Amino acid sequence: MKKLDTREKLVRTAERLMLRDGYSATRVDEVIRMAGLSKGSFYHFFNGKEDLGLAALEHYYTDRVDRLAAGTYATEIDPLRRARGFMRHVDQHAAELWRAGCLLASLSADAAGSSQVISNALKRLTSDLRAVLADLLGPFATRENTAADLADEFLVCIEGSIVLARIYEDPTYLKRGLEQFRRRLGNTW
Repeated sequence: MKKLDTREKLVRTAERLMLRDGYSATRVDEVIRMAGLSKGSFYHFFNGKEDLGLAALEHYYTDRVDRLAAGTYATEIDPLRRARGFMRHVDQHAAELWRAGCLLASLSADAAGSSQVISNALKRLTSDLRAVLADLLGPFATRENTAADLADEFLVCIEGSIVLARIYEDPTYLKRGLEQFRRRLGNTW
């Protein structure tokens, strides 16, 4: 159990630093120091920074998707009610989910060009997320706006809002982005 705790501490510390400073600026020595661990502990679990970045990305993705899926909407049988419940759930939890930014966006801007492994992981996770969102948002789809289109638009609104919230240090951009997406849904919302 102790090994899992040590690895978890390294991953969470790296995630926090990568969200704050970016992948390139995050140094393994800083992660080790902030986690209060030794280099031996780090190299017991990871071959290097790329492995740690992948683990932080996987942890971040799993945590955020699990938290999005944890709403009471998930038990709703009616697809339209479930979709509306999902939107309410996201609205209620957006600030806590993305206040520090989004590791998928951060790594795509900072590390994907220099690491094929991270680039491939980002493609896989983003494809998985798009599929989850398309399934959830499908009841809002029209002939002109497919479920896949809505999933992409949702991601664009959220990621753009995260960027603006970080630039202006104003988390209300997250709510604004969600409101913009809801307006895009029109009468189906």
